[in-house]
Amino acid sequence: MNINAIRYECLTKEEIEVWSHIQRTEPMLASPYFRPEFTRAVAAVRNDVEIAVLKDGARPIGFLPFQRSRRNVGHPVGGKLSDFHGLIAPGDSNWDPLEILRGCGLSALHFDHLLSDQRAFSPYICREVDSPYIDLSKGLDKYISQRTNGTRIMAEYRHDTRKLVREIGPLRFEAHVADRAIVSTLLAWKTAHLRQMQVPNILDYSWVRNLLDTILENQSSDFSALMSVVYASDAVAAINFGIRTSTVLHLWFQTYNVELARYSPGLLCVVETMKAAESLGIRHIDFGTGPETYKYRMMSGVTRVAEGTADSRCSAATIRRAWWSAKDRIRTSALAAPARRISHNVRRARHWLDARIANQRTYS
Repeated sequence: MNINAIRYECLTKEEIEVWSHIQRTEPMLASPYFRPEFTRAVAAVRNDVEIAVLKDGARPIGFLPFQRSRRNVGHPVGGKLSDFHGLIAPGDSNWDPLEILRGCGLSALHFDHLLSDQRAFSPYICREVDSPYIDLSKGLDKYISQRTNGTRIMAEYRHDTRKLVREIGPLRFEAHVADRAIVSTLLAWKTAHLRQMQVPNILDYSWVRNLLDTILENQSSDFSALMSVVYASDAVAAINFGIRTSTVLHLWFQTYNVELARYSPGLLCVVETMKAAESLGIRHIDFGTGPETYKYRMMSGVTRVAEGTADSRCSAATIRRAWWSAKDRIRTSALAAPARRISHNVRRARHWLDARIANQRTYS
């Protein structure tokens, strides 16, 4: 197997077509994060994006997009914005993560939302978490009937809708609004929410804002933005900025008008999106990981994603495994609570530093 790392603009037409074909035909890779257009959009606003191209002779058979950081360490394309990543290759192909590292001149590859089904990475996984999704392949009515709380969710939706209409004005839903003014509103609301939670705000960085604008301009059958908006009378009540393929929607950034919080506008926007899914061709909606209660109330199932590091340096890999083992022991001991507080502060500082460095690797 031949492996080389190249920039997106150096991919041939044939290579992009093979990548696109693999993504469309492999169910495991159905997410829009695996589309070549997503990597192209990130590469348009950052200068550290590369793609490992795996070839059998002259025939391309696999692709692994990544961002190269200092000391030749690889990170997912989009960094903290990537809710799914992994190798784009047929499910029955054989490959070795360390061979890919060597072919790309990488010392290590970090991942935090890698598809757990990509078992070649199993030796390098430190933990796995759930990423909830909604299955609408049989329609909304079937989704509701198959859930023990489906009737209750819809009853809450109807109650909140009636209350909003009665007290504020007519509810209006638009499945896609390609309006930068709405993006600005989303960014302002999301930033205020993150600051209130005292967590790092990646939206402060110019490359992220540029990425949203770039994706908003991309409208094709295989990859596009879907920015759904719920209005209460003339006021914006909730916004979902998603990315989609022909059949899969990922709800990427979700936010709502806090002045209308008592009407559960976020729930209204999700349910309205589900109601519109069939007409939009959407059969599957991903929420992404996170502790938000509504994701687990509404989910049909979960996709397992993994965090870890494939490292070609034996000493670094040994140290990292020891660190993971120590973390697991602390997590189940009396030290768990104070350790979480320290870890939270360390993650905030590390995120701030990583984001500052990452922001320097962008186009002006």
